[in-house]
Amino acid sequence: MSPLPHLPSEVVADLVLRALRLEAPISEIAAVCRFWHSIVARNLAELLMLRDNGNMVSVLRRALEHHKLDVALDLVSRPGSLEESAEALVLVAQNGHTGLARCLMNSPQHAARADCRNGEAPFQAAGGGHVEVMRILLDAPEHAAHADCQNGWGLVAAAGGGHVQVVHILLDAPEHAAHADCRDGQALVDAAGGGHVEVVRILLDAPEHAAHADCQSGLGLVIAARDGHVEVVHILLDAPEHAVHADCINGLALCQAAIGGHVEVVRILLDAPHHAARANSHSGMALLNAAAGGHVEVVHLLLNAPQHAAHADCAFGDALIRAATSGHAEVVRMLLYAPQHAAHAYCRDGQALVAAAGGGHTEVVRILLDAPKNVSIHRAAMLAASEGGHMEVVALLQD
Repeated sequence: MSPLPHLPSEVVADLVLRALRLEAPISEIAAVCRFWHSIVARNLAELLMLRDNGNMVSVLRRALEHHKLDVALDLVSRPGSLEESAEALVLVAQNGHTGLARCLMNSPQHAARADCRNGEAPFQAAGGGHVEVMRILLDAPEHAAHADCQNGWGLVAAAGGGHVQVVHILLDAPEHAAHADCRDGQALVDAAGGGHVEVVRILLDAPEHAAHADCQSGLGLVIAARDGHVEVVHILLDAPEHAVHADCINGLALCQAAIGGHVEVVRILLDAPHHAARANSHSGMALLNAAAGGHVEVVHLLLNAPQHAAHADCAFGDALIRAATSGHAEVVRMLLYAPQHAAHAYCRDGQALVAAAGGGHTEVVRILLDAPKNVSIHRAAMLAASEGGHMEVVALLQD
């Protein structure tokens, strides 16, 4: 059979109809399928544009999502409006497609400007760590993007993502270089939060406009401590200039480290040679957080700090109640037998015992029962255990 593209249209129509009805031989059906596929493949971009009412950017987005680069190239090669070109450039920069970016910027008609939309394209490229796209945008012969566009948001995005090479490019740009301390050091804060050690070093060591380790009142330290980034904590505390204080924001870094049970970070903050964090700051919040999470070693560090140690009975015994509620037996024991300011087993009308009984935490109940008995509180605990169906606890309380 002759190739379908060379047949008269009425013959092709008849063959397609027969193929759809499965009346034609297999060879003819296969030929129809191949022909139809070739038509769609050659005109896929145009067909998709028709379906989306000519919205080139919408079709381009789907083409990139499905890795259809041939369709994407066809789309960006078509003449479009200046607004479409700008929106498309931002999209391809976000996805890191170097060739598509070049095509849009070199278009003979309505070429996209690298600095369009106040530098949205370099911002997207920076956030994704797309080094080559970033170079193309900054090196454009006309209307080149500025490394410090949007007051340095590109640097912030690159630093937060840990993209070392992009950070270098932005800081070292020959013109309009980004400042490491832009936006009050937000790049450093985000890099610290992500644990990106190399980026933190680059920002602190910038020859001009270096970031300050204590920017934003030490927020970088707080976030690094929260996520347990030990090396970043060391770098920020040991910065030769503008070093952050371990007790910044009234010891919030210590409280955050305690939540995650980050023992080494807690130790570093408590042992800082200058402005060490206080274990009892925020009315013992660090101890409350560690007790609730069952972080035994952190609780030990806080109770035994050489100065400003946390009190086991702080916040009217809330640490004991939190530990008992979650069934952290070892923490409960440490709080009850602290050498100083020990927690009381029946503080706040015995909430610890009632909560432990209601949760069926047998071992915690045993530890609390070693304290002098309080009849009314025992009755409340028995009721809570009974309602929860914890009969072993009920038996303990009846003894």
